[in-house]
Amino acid sequence: MKTCIKCNTELTKAYISGIQGKFEINKKPRGLFKDSPIYSKVSSYVCSTCGYLEFYVDQPEKFK
Repeated sequence: MKTCIKCNTELTKAYISGIQGKFEINKKPRGLFKDSPIYSKVSSYVCSTCGYLEFYVDQPEKFK
């Protein structure tokens, strides 16, 4: 369970709309011809009370 840091309400998992409906975060910048091997998909959570939004990487261990 994830809790809102502003109002202490339980956060609800949300989905970002886009070209593929998801995005990734990289530890190193991606170049035109090189991709970072250290990446993770990202999940978003929203507070239904105050609208606060948080993002979490699905595999945080990759960023050690």
